[in-house]
Amino acid sequence: MAGKYKVYLVMGVIERDGYTLYCTVLFFDSQGRYLGKHRKVMPTGLERIIWGFGDGSTIPVFETPIGKISAAICWENRMPLLRTALYAKGVEIYCAPTADSREVWQASMTHIALEGGCFVLSANQFCRRKDYPPPPEYVFTGTEEDLSPDSVVCAGGSVIISPSGTVLAGPNYEGEALISADLDLGEVVRAKFDFDVVGHYSRPEILSLVVKDHPMSPVSFTSSSGKVESSQK
Repeated sequence: MAGKYKVYLVMGVIERDGYTLYCTVLFFDSQGRYLGKHRKVMPTGLERIIWGFGDGSTIPVFETPIGKISAAICWENRMPLLRTALYAKGVEIYCAPTADSREVWQASMTHIALEGGCFVLSANQFCRRKDYPPPPEYVFTGTEEDLSPDSVVCAGGSVIISPSGTVLAGPNYEGEALISADLDLGEVVRAKFDFDVVGHYSRPEILSLVVKDHPMSPVSFTSSSGKVESSQK
């Protein structure tokens, strides 16, 4: 689809690697080529009994003709050190897929746009109870009887925000929709002139961050030749 419509595509998936699942974002370029992925570094709450943890090897920023693109997933957007790593890599188009439709999420997105001097594109699902299969008969949720098939269970709120904190499109809570905006990367330059959190507004002699951006393998094998091989392919 990315190749057909000549668009850059950033999409969420549930990734399986061996016997472990990860909450993951995939990146494709306008020719339909796979660029890479980001794995959620910290699953939220009960997500931790389902998903594995990403590491520093999958927090990329991709340099493209339309800008430097990256993503952080849902509540990991509230992790200041992760955001700082993305700012240090020069992110200009910051994608924030989420399942949080609360009003306070919009405040976080505005803060990130201002803090990072970047465009923030946050996409959230809009869905009703009828969009999901019925719960198994033996499961009692305590809330299902209060929901009709048309009850909204996630209200959306997709939004696009400029580096100055201006809302360019959204937030949309009206139903399934596409939102769009024209992005002027010159706004990134103007925003950084005022405030560059990893540039002229930093104080590395007081505050600094070390990012381990290599894969963290639980098992390594050292052959007789001295070459170290990871257990992960």
